[in-house]
Amino acid sequence: MAATFDDGILAIYSVENISEPGGMPVTGLVEKASYHFGYETVGVNRFYTALQANRKIESVVHIPGWSDIGATDVCVLENGKQYTMPQIQPTLDDDNLRITRLSLERVSQEYVIKT
Repeated sequence: MAATFDDGILAIYSVENISEPGGMPVTGLVEKASYHFGYETVGVNRFYTALQANRKIESVVHIPGWSDIGATDVCVLENGKQYTMPQIQPTLDDDNLRITRLSLERVSQEYVIKT
């Protein structure tokens, strides 16, 4: 089945110091890019493998292309929930189109988003 991207829009943020120059450091999020995305099923193997590594994968989504997303970046869905991405997989869908699969794990403490 080909990948669809009709479940919403997510944003990818880098974690940076967002304080004013000369101010106390404030760790927050700066937007890098936004993408339409589609949800995938969190398979049993993926779920239990993550649990063994003390990770709790809540969702798996895919976005078009092979994007510049790093392991320290944060994903924010339209509902405002923030997620780390312990696994980022550039791959091909069934039509041989490039997609990136992101495993999402809720952050323990939410960041401030720079506006």
